[in-house]
Amino acid sequence: MEHVFSVANGPVLWLLAGLIVGTVVVQALLYLRMTLRLSNDYGILTRDERLRVYKTATINSIGPAIAVFFVAVSLVAMVGGPVTLMRVGVIGSAIFEFVAAEMGAKAAGATLGTDSYTLQAFTASVWVMTLGGMGWLVSTFLMTKSLDRTRDKLSVGNPQLIRALGSATPVAIFLTLGLGAAVAKTGLAEIAVAWDDLAALLIGAGTMLVLGQLGKRWLWLREWAVGFALIGGLAAGYLVGQILA
Repeated sequence: MEHVFSVANGPVLWLLAGLIVGTVVVQALLYLRMTLRLSNDYGILTRDERLRVYKTATINSIGPAIAVFFVAVSLVAMVGGPVTLMRVGVIGSAIFEFVAAEMGAKAAGATLGTDSYTLQAFTASVWVMTLGGMGWLVSTFLMTKSLDRTRDKLSVGNPQLIRALGSATPVAIFLTLGLGAAVAKTGLAEIAVAWDDLAALLIGAGTMLVLGQLGKRWLWLREWAVGFALIGGLAAGYLVGQILA
């Protein structure tokens, strides 16, 4: 393990990780400059509206960032700092990277975080993490323009359909992910329910719906809706877990 971490935390990997993350930062800054220029040229957002967007985005990023941070800390102890920075800094899904690292280790006949985790297993983990994340990048590169053209065609005939799809798609995705964590089907008729996870899911979703309606009257609630929903879901999951313990 010591030899693995001497390589995993070595200067070469830090340099490569820094270059990759630096590229992402530059891309983000260029995109921000482009959007600000577009907004100024066409008067899309006023200064007050822009500040409100910054504030809302900052508040909404706190909860997910904390969750990623705690998972990333565990990942650092498994595969080192540079690989964690490179993967989480580019993709952002620390949980996926953790699972991918474990799958790579198993493919090499090792277990993550144990003495069986050799340099070959570490290499396998990095390959699985990298190749697993390429799907998002490649699909974005290849499909963005075609999806944009499809959206334009659909919006001509039925603009309400685009709005409905835009609202329903993320709801369906996160509902599937949430139910997958709360409900496990081990057989044809054998279903195991994690009631604390299910309570967190339902209370979090319900909180978002309620705050969304209240936000029509008190606009500041929209800015804090995600944070309050996270707190409500965590509290509900903890209480149900304590009751059932």
